[in-house]
Amino acid sequence: MKKVIVSTLLLSITAAVAAAAAAAAAVTSTEVINNIVVFGDSYSDTGNKQRLTNGPLWSEDLAVGWNASLYSFAFSGAVCDNTMYPKNSQKDYIPSITDQVEMYYKEKLDLNNEETAIVFWVGLNDIYNIFEKGVKDTEAELKKVVECIGTNVRNIRKVFSSNKFIVLGVPPIEKMPYYANSDEAESREKAANHLNELLTKDVEKMNKHSQHLELDRVDIHKLLDDIVDSPELFGLKNAHDSYWDACQGLCADDIDSYVWWDKTHLTGGVHRLIANSILKAGSLAPETYLEDSVNVQELINQTTHTKFKSPKYKGAKGTGEINRIIEKLKQEKKEKAKENEAEEIEEMSEKGPQKKSKMIYFGMTCTVVACIGFFLFLKNRRRGSHLAALSGLLKNNKPDRGRFMPLRNMDSEV
Repeated sequence: MKKVIVSTLLLSITAAVAAAAAAAAAVTSTEVINNIVVFGDSYSDTGNKQRLTNGPLWSEDLAVGWNASLYSFAFSGAVCDNTMYPKNSQKDYIPSITDQVEMYYKEKLDLNNEETAIVFWVGLNDIYNIFEKGVKDTEAELKKVVECIGTNVRNIRKVFSSNKFIVLGVPPIEKMPYYANSDEAESREKAANHLNELLTKDVEKMNKHSQHLELDRVDIHKLLDDIVDSPELFGLKNAHDSYWDACQGLCADDIDSYVWWDKTHLTGGVHRLIANSILKAGSLAPETYLEDSVNVQELINQTTHTKFKSPKYKGAKGTGEINRIIEKLKQEKKEKAKENEAEEIEEMSEKGPQKKSKMIYFGMTCTVVACIGFFLFLKNRRRGSHLAALSGLLKNNKPDRGRFMPLRNMDSEV
């Protein structure tokens, strides 16, 4: 009997190793994103409140690059959670990220989780509101913003069973024409840097402790820093003036040769650079690139390619439904745990060789799980190596997921 058990154990381990290796290889080669769901502010608003750029937004470029359907719930002026700023006017209610997540739930889109990327880009308006509040401890307030982003990521995982996420940091506020050379530039720069540091740590923490989670962070701050410091390397001419201030629609300059569309928002050309930094990095999907010859605006406007154009969503104040669903799930989990505990007690009361046999098979199961975990760990390390896109090359920095280095000029280096 003992020989049979040992033989079975060896066969189980061998089968588990082979299956895990095959699964890891299959996932690496077949990953595809067919849906993009976006939560954010004016940098991602495709028309729910107002578009604040001259051309396609980064999310629309990304949708074309991935050949994916776009669902953007972003609203200009959005913060992570409106309850953090109770003095804000409620006359024209702007859905926060928390509200937008509930809006997404109520749409009942029934998207395939394995083929859906959930994207968060928020923080600029939070920084603005924090300074408007006049609080002394800005670091504590910024920590609340990052906690809010993390909470919404976890909520979506619990409610929708989603595991593929991208989180974008805040840009260098001090480089915006509105703040550059002003007395506020230094404090805004410090706030943006601190929020990004906290966000990076939180992303790393979630990736480390959350099973099956694929969460990438896009270092927008670094990307825009590089663009503003060396615009010519990206095919741009003006990185300091807003197009509307410099030209007011009268000069012959190409809008997309500017970094800034107005005093705080980016031109369509920079939005495309952001999308290409994600596409080139191989984040959540195989590496690709949106060529200059691809006219995204035409594709968005064509009725046969409407999937690249997000539906417009009517803003709505959240009712707390997501929290109620999560509480219900917690209660169901507790009840299930009690049932399992009762079953375990009943099983433990069994006597004789059957009990010993179960203990042996328990050891077998643990070994098999460990093997699978090892191969998943190797898979994640391989995926992490795709998250560095500098000068059009993938450089293996740290293997950890969550470290995303942005794209530099694709044609400047070999």
